[in-house]
Amino acid sequence: MASIMYLIVIFILSSIYKESLSVRFKVSSTQSVVAALGSDVVLPCRLTPEMNAEKMEIRWFKPMYQPYVHLYINGKDDYSIQMPQFTNRTELIKENITRGVFPLRIRNVTAQDSGEYYCFVESSDHHGRTIVQLNVTAVGSLPVIFSKTYESNDTAICESYGWLPEASLIWTDNLGNQVIPSKEKVFKDENSCYCIMSIISLPNASNITCTVSNSVKQSQQSSKQILETGHPETCRDLYSRYVVFYPCLAVILLSCGCICLLLKRLRTKDEEIRSKDDVIRTKDDVIKQLRAAQCDSVNGISAAGISHYGWNSSDHVTYGNVPSVPLNGISSA
Repeated sequence: MASIMYLIVIFILSSIYKESLSVRFKVSSTQSVVAALGSDVVLPCRLTPEMNAEKMEIRWFKPMYQPYVHLYINGKDDYSIQMPQFTNRTELIKENITRGVFPLRIRNVTAQDSGEYYCFVESSDHHGRTIVQLNVTAVGSLPVIFSKTYESNDTAICESYGWLPEASLIWTDNLGNQVIPSKEKVFKDENSCYCIMSIISLPNASNITCTVSNSVKQSQQSSKQILETGHPETCRDLYSRYVVFYPCLAVILLSCGCICLLLKRLRTKDEEIRSKDDVIRTKDDVIKQLRAAQCDSVNGISAAGISHYGWNSSDHVTYGNVPSVPLNGISSA
C-alpha cells in the first residue's frame, strides 16, 4: 500500500515538473488605437510574463488568418502572402522582442485600414492571441451653407465632406433651437471618407448654424452665416466645371479655330481669283493694243504697195476686211 502511495506522489510531482517546463504566456494589447488619416500608427502587442519571442511565430491579420497583414516566422519577416493593401507599409518593431514586446507599425494609414487586428503568437508548445481595434479618423471640411430652390421650395443646404468615421449634422437657428432637416444624405467618396448633405426649409431666422461632428474625437466644425442667394463652390460645382463647362469650352474654341481657318482659306481663294482676273484683263488690254497697232500699220501702206496687191488706189478699202498680216510680210515699193 505504501508503495502505491509513493508511485502516486511521484506521478503528481513529475506532472507538476513537466508543467513548469512548458512555457505558458498570455498575449495582450490595448483595446483600441486612434490614428489620423495619412499618419503612421503603432499597434501594441506583448507577452505576459516577459519572455524572449525571437523563435516564435508572430502573425498579424485581419480578419482572416491568411493572407495576413504581417508575418514574422523562423526569425525573419515573411511577405510572401501579405495582403496587397499593406505592401511596403508594415514593420514589426523588434527592438524589445527579447522581452516579449513586438508592436506593429503601419505607415500612411487609409480609411480601409480601420477595423480589428489580431496579434497571434505561437511557440513550440503554446499559442495565444489578442485583438486591437484601429479607428482611423479625419476631420472634414468646413460646412458650407447656401440657399437654393429645391422641389419648388426655398431651402437651406449644408454640405461637408472628408469625415472619418461617419459624421452627424445638426441645424440650429439664431435662438439655438434645433431645426429638423427635411432630407439628409450620407455617402462615401473615392477615398472611403464620409460626405454629408442636409436640407431644411428656409427658416425665418436671419442666421443659421450647421454643425458637423464625428464620434471618435468629438471633432466638429460649424459654419454660421446670413443666408444669401447663390452659394459658394462645392464638390458638385467642381464636377460640373470639369465635366460640363471645360469640355463645352474646348468644343467652342475648336469650332472657332475651324471657322477662322475656313475664312482664311476662303480669303486666300478670293485673292487668287482676283489675281487671275487681273491677269485676264491685262491680256485683253494687250490684245486690243496689238489689234490697234495692226490697223495703224494697214493705214500706213502706200499706194504702190496697194497696187502690188492688184488693187487700184481709187478703190475703197474696208480695213476691217483686210486679213491680219504680219507687218514684216508687207514689202514697200
